[in-house]
Amino acid sequence: MVATVLAGVVAGTATAAGSADGKAAAGVAADASFDVLGYDVAIGYQPDTQTLEGDTTVSATATEALDSLTLQLSGPAVRSVAVDGEKAESFSRAGEQDLVIVPATPIGRGDRFRVRVTYDGTPGPGWLGTTSGGATTMIGSSSAWFPVHDDARDRASFSLAATVPDGWRAVSVGREGTMVRTAGASTFRWAERDVDPDHVAVTIDRLTTVRSALADGTPVVDAYAPGLRDATEPLAKRLPEVLGFLSGRFGPYPFDAAGNVFVHVNDDGPGIAPQTRTVYLGAGNEQYMTLRLVVHEQAHQWYGVSVTPHDPEDVCLSECFAEYATWLWDEERDGVDLDARYRDLVEANRGDDAFWGELYRPGATPQINLYSKGPVALHALRRQVGDEAFDRLLRAWPQEHRGEYATWPQLESFAEQVTGQDLTGFYRAWFRGAGVPSDEYLWPGELAP
Repeated sequence: MVATVLAGVVAGTATAAGSADGKAAAGVAADASFDVLGYDVAIGYQPDTQTLEGDTTVSATATEALDSLTLQLSGPAVRSVAVDGEKAESFSRAGEQDLVIVPATPIGRGDRFRVRVTYDGTPGPGWLGTTSGGATTMIGSSSAWFPVHDDARDRASFSLAATVPDGWRAVSVGREGTMVRTAGASTFRWAERDVDPDHVAVTIDRLTTVRSALADGTPVVDAYAPGLRDATEPLAKRLPEVLGFLSGRFGPYPFDAAGNVFVHVNDDGPGIAPQTRTVYLGAGNEQYMTLRLVVHEQAHQWYGVSVTPHDPEDVCLSECFAEYATWLWDEERDGVDLDARYRDLVEANRGDDAFWGELYRPGATPQINLYSKGPVALHALRRQVGDEAFDRLLRAWPQEHRGEYATWPQLESFAEQVTGQDLTGFYRAWFRGAGVPSDEYLWPGELAP
């Protein structure tokens, strides 16, 4: 799961939801009048009262002249706003999350500026309580705890200083900084140099943290909520193996930090994939918390995070490929015959209209069949173009589009370039169409009965 919960379609599923943008999925118009360069976030959280104090500075460049600008913050009350150190002429809340700011001095086109917002109160939707008394966040809901640009596609640097009472820890994305102790509290620091704010998360709990490194020196931080370490640490210890496998299929790991966070929100809590450090929201459910889920969520670092779907309609770029990564794992590690799996799934679902729904339709968010039909369609694509061409595609896409917001039609064109084949009919049958494909596309290559 990457950025949204597919407008609620896959909330509570065992694998997790799509990597479309949360604000775009909600139908919020994106504001491209400024480009955020960085978020410098400081929060203090009191688990006993579940209240938060925040002081965030947003650094940006105006792409047009600004008499006003809008950030998004849901939940906490805003106490003050300053632009470039000068008290804002006014600020007001519009709707559930828009914070409309009128600077004392208009901002010129091309000007760099800084907006400082202080706030406190109860965090907004997407700030989730854990069964151990802490809190964690859903990706796509950063506005629940710090003000963010409402442009759905604006990567920036991110730094966090999170102060919590003694005995509690805060884990976020990116690299870990120096922890500072004060009387009765500790401040934990995290930083990531280039991230979409929808792929940021923080977890505050009585965490046990374990530090290690990948073979190339990339730092790994794993964190465990109370009572979860014994069951989940064996999965965390396989992270180097999982990332090594995925790097072999998708190219080098795209970030300079890694890890896992294991917490329990409820038994149906999904896995989510913030940039660099996945979070498992139902880690106390042993039936759900499996190695297969780890493979799926880590695959999102390539498919869904490093290359982010442009809009909700493009989410197959994230979920279809992450789910197929688990098929590839089963094939290589356990010798599973994927052709046999494919044939079994086709026959088992012939009469299930929901299974055969479109995986891509302009303006429409795909349904839960991303996790069922999605990998079947990709296996058919593999047999259509051949293993060698398919392997080139898997590796080239996340490398050549790293840091981009991509669309499904871009993937279609890219696949044709990489494979040298006209796939128009195949895409229409498998991704853009509903219903069982004709035999020409249902049984390509080695799949032919």
